[in-house]
Amino acid sequence: MRAVLAVRLISLFATVAMTLASFGPALAAPAESVAAATDPRFFPQTNFRIDNDKFWDYFQRRGGVNNFGYPVSRTFTFMGKTVQFFQRRILEIEPDGGVGQMNLLDSSLMPYTTINGATFPAADPNMTKTAPAVGSPNYATAVVSWVESHAPNTFSNMPVRFFTTFYNTVSLQVAFPNGGGGPGFIPLLDLEMWGLPLSAPALDPRNHNFVYQRFQRGVMHYDNSTHTTQGLLLADYLKSIITGTNLPPDLAAQAQNSPLFKQYNNSQPLGLNNPGALPNTNMSNAFEPQAPTTPPPPPVTSTGLRYGFQVNMYYTDQQRVLNAVKGAGFKWIKQQVRWGDLEPSKGNINWGLLDPIANIAQANGVNVLFSVVTAPTWSRSDGKMDGPPNNLNDFGDFLAALAKRYDGKVQAYEIWNEQNFSREWGGGTINAGAYVEMLKVAYSRIKAVDPNIIVVSGALTPTGYNDPNVAVDDSIFLAQMEQYQGGIFKKVADVVGAHMAGYNNAPQDWVDYHTVNTPGFKNDGSFYFRRIDQLHNIMAQYGDGRQMWLTEYEWGAATPPVPAGYEWTTDLSEAQVGDFFVQSIQMIKQSRPWVGAIFIWNLNFRVCCGDPHTSETAIFGILNPDWTPRSIYTKLAQMPK
Repeated sequence: MRAVLAVRLISLFATVAMTLASFGPALAAPAESVAAATDPRFFPQTNFRIDNDKFWDYFQRRGGVNNFGYPVSRTFTFMGKTVQFFQRRILEIEPDGGVGQMNLLDSSLMPYTTINGATFPAADPNMTKTAPAVGSPNYATAVVSWVESHAPNTFSNMPVRFFTTFYNTVSLQVAFPNGGGGPGFIPLLDLEMWGLPLSAPALDPRNHNFVYQRFQRGVMHYDNSTHTTQGLLLADYLKSIITGTNLPPDLAAQAQNSPLFKQYNNSQPLGLNNPGALPNTNMSNAFEPQAPTTPPPPPVTSTGLRYGFQVNMYYTDQQRVLNAVKGAGFKWIKQQVRWGDLEPSKGNINWGLLDPIANIAQANGVNVLFSVVTAPTWSRSDGKMDGPPNNLNDFGDFLAALAKRYDGKVQAYEIWNEQNFSREWGGGTINAGAYVEMLKVAYSRIKAVDPNIIVVSGALTPTGYNDPNVAVDDSIFLAQMEQYQGGIFKKVADVVGAHMAGYNNAPQDWVDYHTVNTPGFKNDGSFYFRRIDQLHNIMAQYGDGRQMWLTEYEWGAATPPVPAGYEWTTDLSEAQVGDFFVQSIQMIKQSRPWVGAIFIWNLNFRVCCGDPHTSETAIFGILNPDWTPRSIYTKLAQMPK
């Protein structure tokens, strides 16, 4: 369950989690009015936007601003290619449709050695003659050794770190956010960014604190006064040559005979002063500032907010459970279904536990969400039950059987649970792409039975921690799902599942605003109700207009003693928790129409499943062990629906 897993994780990594206060521009603290998401492709630092989808994907997968700088042009046609200028690099669409980089230092572009008073070495025509040939045996290993021998980390007794800078330009995690690749890709990625060294390192003759080394696609610069190594902003200087703006005199003197020199004139056809000197080029508006693009509001296909409880219907008085559900004015239940427990061998499904649930819910007019998790041991080579099966079709067969047997009785299926947490993913490396592949199979098999069944993507746990061997932050994992295979995620689930945990914070609170005086759980957005706004902003940025279903929705109130890691549940009273539930639901109704359902965690785990002093799941139950309502239940029942 989300409450169990997230709190255990936070208990384990509390120190780390509490330091993660910032998530970057896409995850800024959301305004209470749920303002429209900002345009992540627009950079106000330069007032240019990355419009081209291929350039945007490449920019993200090759290190973003750190490696490219900000965009300094629009997308335009330059010397026969579709390009965009960034401060350090120029991206281009290659003949095969892929993205590449122009060799900025080619003789046709910038074969210069002095820019704005800095002097760096010219290309040595003999430098690359000993480099290994592309495609030769063990090329990746050989080229790394060659670069290391020609791009030293120490020069003239200074720690220039040229090879280290080269080798750490792009990480596998950045280049392959959904997994894949391997250590052998790193040198190829770095070579793609820099090319080969074209000169030995050299001191700037005017300033011996500066050391430069020329590569095919850039110039590394070491500053001994600050001990920093970085690439020069070469594409920015090429833009200055083309526009004549901010053009250093020494660079102007070298470039005055270039066909690029002061070519840009947006009042002329093609935006060029002399188009004959620059064929196959159209610079119209190329360097005119842009404005952010505000995406249209995502469509809302609401049929009204659905109210549900997470329940346990196994080995209990099921009618009494449903009476409590209906007594609160709720019309949905969520029941976890453990595939691993129900199909001990392929095709041998034990329906005895599920049939009564589906039948009695239908008889009472209560809708059902089955949350399907765990794989049978026979379906996994490692014999574990928590993770996905080796053959996703085995999972598809089980879901198809469920959908067929309970068609008309079970209205929705949640496909897995907290797949951004290693414990729920079989203890292996967490991978958003692998989960989407599972979702693709699940969606097609369920919809083949009945297209009206609602498929919910597995809800993510807000961990506030990011390590693919342990847990991936829910905001990062959601973005990775949205990015996978060009956005296929939007086509393989009807709604997006998420979990909400308010911990000991009021629903209106945020990392910089607190109305309750409770300890801890303050410096990370994952500890707050308003985390759901951040997740919705990410969906909007990827044009995802689906609803979000909060399949576990929780605050907790308990009295000591409580299990280790759950001490925070003693910070709030039952009255406060009841009020927080009601207030937050009203906030959803007032300004968050994109929330389609909430499932309170939980209704009856104090009745069926343990003592709240020793069982973490029982802590969150809103019925007492004798079935009498806690004040939390009463406030939810009295709340206007």
